[in-house]
Amino acid sequence: MGIFDIFKKKKTDSTFPENELEQSLKRASSEISAQKEFYQKLLWNQLFVLTDEHSNSEEGIQTLEEDTVVRFVTFEEGQIPIFTSTNRIFDKGIIKEEVPYMSLKGQDLFRVAKGATFILNPYSDYGKELIPKEIENLMNGTIYEKIDEQEIEDKKYQEFNEIFERAGNRQEGLILLNGYHRKKLNESEKSRLEKSVIEFQKCLEIVPEHWQSMMLISKSLQRLERHSEALEHLENACKIESENHSIAMEASLEAMHLKDLDKALYYSEESLKRKPDDFAVMGNHAMNLLVANKDQEAKVTIDNAIKIKPNDSVNKNIKSIINGVISGKRKRPTFEDAIK
Repeated sequence: MGIFDIFKKKKTDSTFPENELEQSLKRASSEISAQKEFYQKLLWNQLFVLTDEHSNSEEGIQTLEEDTVVRFVTFEEGQIPIFTSTNRIFDKGIIKEEVPYMSLKGQDLFRVAKGATFILNPYSDYGKELIPKEIENLMNGTIYEKIDEQEIEDKKYQEFNEIFERAGNRQEGLILLNGYHRKKLNESEKSRLEKSVIEFQKCLEIVPEHWQSMMLISKSLQRLERHSEALEHLENACKIESENHSIAMEASLEAMHLKDLDKALYYSEESLKRKPDDFAVMGNHAMNLLVANKDQEAKVTIDNAIKIKPNDSVNKNIKSIINGVISGKRKRPTFEDAIK
């Protein structure tokens, strides 16, 4: 989690905001561009900090000299509560009585309590934890560069999400994520899928290892009968995402389209490794084994699939084909038969 992810925003306190610092805190909770202003005001505005009642420090606004020792109130885990106004001390009625406090400019407070973790407005609906590294970056000015970097990153991902959603909408009704459409495409549908490929490729330019985009590209390419390109994207996705069995299963299907039996077997076996007890994956692998003349392995695999789901019509048909080939009563299926 980044240092800017811990702005907290809920409902607004009754008197919030009541000064410029609180206004900037409220904006910063939802706008990255407002965070620079918040940090600047945090340094230069007065912050209110509770003091130990036995402290010799006077209540109210203070300017501390070098080496001044002040005993601040701390929470159990060591954080120092600080407030953007005196009203924030009494938010939600958690503190019911008057308490001793002092007010310091933010930069003076952070200098005096160097290395501490602060909780800004701990009882309010707008608050923030300020960790030591964050304060260090604030004091030396590098935090503004980090905000710029995050803003660029956020814009990049906003663009990514818009493109990804648009590309997915183009595929709607034209692909099956866990299956294969056989209906012929008209020219308008082909155009939609071709545009989706271009847009998913733009997604990969932004996030090169986004395997979901690779898989969805492959589904469009599959429907466009560009099987070699589809397999290439699926193989790349398989290398990045090592647990999703559907990627390997789709790669096996594309390899069968290309009549590459070695790859078809490799990926159907890989799919089975990723999801060992999936009866559909077993059926797919059993069919590939049969095409590859590995009849006994095919029989064992389909028998195991039937044990898991005895009434599955697809696997019952595959078992019938395997038994028929073994008994010599039917021809061995071809690549084309396997992908029907």
